[in-house]
Amino acid sequence: MKTDRLRTLLSLSGVAVGIFSIAAALTLVDSLKRTLQEGFAAYGSDILYVEREPLEPDLNEDGIFRWWEYASRPPVTLREYRFLTAQENIVFSSSAFISYGPNTLGVEGDWHLLTQQPLAAGRGFTAEELAEGKPVAMVGAEAEAACGDRVWLDGARFEVVGVFEKAGLMTVCPVDIDHARLVPCRAQRGPILRGSILLSGANPEQIRSLMRIYRRLTPIQKDDFSLNRISYLLDEMSEVFTLAARLGWIIGFFSLLAGGIGIANMLYVSVEERRREIGICRAIGARRITIERVFLKESLLLSLLGAAGGLGLLSLLIGLLRLMPSVSLPLTLSIKTVLTGAGISMTLGILFGVAPAHMAANLSPIEAMRD
Repeated sequence: MKTDRLRTLLSLSGVAVGIFSIAAALTLVDSLKRTLQEGFAAYGSDILYVEREPLEPDLNEDGIFRWWEYASRPPVTLREYRFLTAQENIVFSSSAFISYGPNTLGVEGDWHLLTQQPLAAGRGFTAEELAEGKPVAMVGAEAEAACGDRVWLDGARFEVVGVFEKAGLMTVCPVDIDHARLVPCRAQRGPILRGSILLSGANPEQIRSLMRIYRRLTPIQKDDFSLNRISYLLDEMSEVFTLAARLGWIIGFFSLLAGGIGIANMLYVSVEERRREIGICRAIGARRITIERVFLKESLLLSLLGAAGGLGLLSLLIGLLRLMPSVSLPLTLSIKTVLTGAGISMTLGILFGVAPAHMAANLSPIEAMRD
């Protein structure tokens, strides 16, 4: 009896681990993809970035990233931003310039293009503060500053006028907004590492033409700047999600294989132990299909119990993660994932239960009762 219980427990554990691995991978991928898609929708997928380096790696024929070509490019400057936004024929809904310093981010224009993260306290920059370069700052939740504080940044003192809400890891933003320190470009001190022009709703070809005119590039010269869209990251992340899902399926497959073999072994043992019972049923008129159905139902029940254990464990884990404040990813066990797990377990039960059920149905009644 103890041996049968141990054999059953091991078989159900294999199925449970397999279903848990597959369901966990699907849940994680669905939650990440949904969160990022919502973030991109809120941030805006039509924002065009004018920068020195391309966001999408540009490889040569040998598959090598030509970093040396981009390192020699001139940086994108505030003057170029003012040149683009001063053109009467250019069409865009909003614009901003971001200058990246060692300790601060300089902003001119619509700072909302940098992040859609709401403010927990205070306010944003006014047009007057940006135009006059007043010593004011907006800081992230981890910047250890509150509204009204006076902070020293690159040797200058700034008044904190706004503090962003904590964003976490899954917020779509080109910078780490939780640790960011935003100041007006005219008030920024220290060296500028690089600059970016942000244009919402702009025509890329029109911007490319104007940038080439400003930089006086001849028709045979290549662009010495890059036009990027942050939606490229969503495509890249989709590939990562696909890889993670495949890994979960691979781990789950081997676990399910072990669990299925265990279920089949249990049914073979059950057939041998119940040979007399099977023989009596066949002698009193039970059909072969009836015997097969009995063992297939047992196989399905075992596999579904294993799936319920795996899904229950995953649901418990998700509930525990939701109680942890450090986990910002909203994990949800969807109905689709539950149905997928149940469908896989039922398929597993049928596949590994057919052979033992067929063996039981084909036993000779006389030999079975004699045994």
